[in-house]
Amino acid sequence: MELKSSRMAIWILCSIILVLRDTRAACPKGNDNKPNKGRSLKPNNCSSSILDDVIKDYLQSSVMTLIIPAVYTLVLVLGLPANFIALWVLGFKTKKVPSTFLLINLAAADLLFLLALPFKITYHYFGNNWIFGEKPCGAVTAIFYGNMYASVLFLMAISIDRYIALVHPFSNKRLRGWGSSIGVSVGIWIVVAAGMSAFLIVPQTKTFKTPNITTCHDIWAFCCEFEWYKYYFLGLFTIGFAIPLAVILFCNVPVLVVIAKSREPPRHVIKIITLVLFTFILFFTPSNILLLLHYQKDQWESHNQLYFWYVIALSLSSMNSCTDPLIYYYMSGDFRTLVKATFCSSKGKDISSASTKSSKLYFSSDNKHSKRMDP
Repeated sequence: MELKSSRMAIWILCSIILVLRDTRAACPKGNDNKPNKGRSLKPNNCSSSILDDVIKDYLQSSVMTLIIPAVYTLVLVLGLPANFIALWVLGFKTKKVPSTFLLINLAAADLLFLLALPFKITYHYFGNNWIFGEKPCGAVTAIFYGNMYASVLFLMAISIDRYIALVHPFSNKRLRGWGSSIGVSVGIWIVVAAGMSAFLIVPQTKTFKTPNITTCHDIWAFCCEFEWYKYYFLGLFTIGFAIPLAVILFCNVPVLVVIAKSREPPRHVIKIITLVLFTFILFFTPSNILLLLHYQKDQWESHNQLYFWYVIALSLSSMNSCTDPLIYYYMSGDFRTLVKATFCSSKGKDISSASTKSSKLYFSSDNKHSKRMDP
């Protein structure tokens, strides 16, 4: 059954890629009509090699060339070692349970994003001038947005897992078994790959003579609009933000009710819920709301101004890669023990022995935990 589901998912992914490839050729050449909507800046004359002064001011402003790359650099410096260590600890130093597999995938998504971040830093630092070619631009753009939507979907899956473990601890264990964990993870990656394939198929770069720059994703490369493109981004908003947010709220409210009724409310549970909601509200909500508003703006000037704020919100969303390791810390007893042993233990203490002291995943649905949470 799982093999059939995997084959079906792969077939759907291939079908989506073929459809997107065919629609790429459907754009009529020589059409100077402005595209209506989209997640990009809109020049007054899309066929001109001279960039509008207003858009040039946006792209070469201090916010775009200094502040945003500084934010990305901070995220890279803090997030890369934290997620690398997290992936190593979760993958090789903790007890292998299904719930940790979701954390491993979340850490892998963050690490992939952080490895692509130097390209974005270079692009912004040099005045939004892309020097790496068309294919790398599409790949970096796909990884950039793919991380955001993968993080959202894995946080949703983790919230569902926590909800089942705490609110329905005696339900069917298959819901939290290895088959479910692996199946959900594979499904999320397939959905993300299908959603991000548009960035690999549709050209993302556009070259100008004045100024002498090549933009990556910031300016629409065609003089016409793909009809499916506006629905594509609305679909990303719905599947990659609105539905996961509703599911996370639905899962966490009952958990808070159970905690309120318990004799000794576990602080780590409250901290995990706070971190998940904090990540959604502060990091993911601004960019997704601005994306939705971007489609409601018909005036050219306000459209481009809104995109400027949208890019700033995207830089803020990248900071989720720095907060995700805190989720691993509070969810995994092994992870927490190793961190404490590394940074807080005495010099003579054997760190490797510390990893064996705690092999449970917090929020687990074992009988001891269930009894401890009962009022």
